[in-house]
Amino acid sequence: MNTTILNKYCIDTVGFAVTKIGKITKVANRTIHVDWGFKSMIYINKDFRWIPLTQEEIEKKYKKNKFSPDALKRAQQLGFEIQ
Repeated sequence: MNTTILNKYCIDTVGFAVTKIGKITKVANRTIHVDWGFKSMIYINKDFRWIPLTQEEIEKKYKKNKFSPDALKRAQQLGFEIQ
């Protein structure tokens, strides 16, 4: 992993619904730190299973009806414009 994923976002889904949005806050040699809003988690590189996305990619790919109520609140807190 390299620092090109820093400040990108992770989407956790259940089926087709977005349930959590995390922001990558730190990338170290062996770990990746993700702020999920309710808590920050530290993942070992090999255990990091998300594809980092930019804000624009998320806004384009996921529509409002795909978000759980909590995930929609988190998206608005992060400044996303979900249609």
